[in-house]
Amino acid sequence: KGILKRYPHELSGGMRQRVMISMALSCNPKLLIADEPTTALDVTIQAQILDLMKILIKKFNTSILMITHDLGVIAELCERVAVMYSGNIVENASAEDLFKNPRHPYTKGLIGSIPSLEKRDQELITIRGMVPNLIYPPSGCRFHPRCDYRLEICDKVKPNNIEVDDKHFVACHLFDPKYKNSPKYQ
Repeated sequence: KGILKRYPHELSGGMRQRVMISMALSCNPKLLIADEPTTALDVTIQAQILDLMKILIKKFNTSILMITHDLGVIAELCERVAVMYSGNIVENASAEDLFKNPRHPYTKGLIGSIPSLEKRDQELITIRGMVPNLIYPPSGCRFHPRCDYRLEICDKVKPNNIEVDDKHFVACHLFDPKYKNSPKYQ
């Protein structure tokens, strides 16, 4: 009860997130859009917010569109994942499949950059180059200037979404059977 009479600045970050989630769910939405819901929260509060979201998804039969750069949050909460690069979806798959078998070079780079205790002797993967200026994006595939596997076609034609596995889609010329030299990036 005391929370209702408080101003936002009087609440902790975690409590403000809970209030926002409650406000959003008060309308019984079919879809809840959560933009960086755990940013700037400590690990304990992050876990509590994620647990709360899992409970609410089941209780209210609500879907959540999670927008985040935190791959740990994605692995914990999401069933399906769409990876975006410079405003384009480059890979779309079940979370389990995406983390076990990423296909797009950008997705591989993202997942390869996650620190791991098992691989602490190995150097983390980095994605070379700079993120493009989206006012003047590159032609063709927006990732081609940074891609180690680019084909000649990559800077000319935007790739189509190709189903590479059951409900696993990749927007990459490497998987397009039209290009005979395609090595089917593994």
